Amino acid sequence: MVGISKSGAERYGRMFAQLTDDSWLFGAMVTLVFLVMTICLSYSIIFYLPLYQPTAESVIAVMTTLRPLMFVFPVITAGLTFIAGFRAVKSFLNGKKV
Repeated sequence: MVGISKSGAERYGRMFAQLTDDSWLFGAMVTLVFLVMTICLSYSIIFYLPLYQPTAESVIAVMTTLRPLMFVFPVITAGLTFIAGFRAVKSFLNGKKV
């Protein structure tokens, strides 16, 4: 029988789970990184993009096409922040020390 190859996300998710089970501090650092990324992406959407007025028509077309994607990345990083924070707190409460 042919073995099913794991996707990169599955492999990295399993590695992250193992690392946070071994050290809650690692999970806390990853949570902080994703939280900063979420804040920066949200800040750029809220403050910079509405003020930016491109003049070339091709740039306007590209921005109009990409505009829905601008909201996807902060949602993804917010989800990763929640998952990392949950794993870090779970590891901390289980009593695993650094």
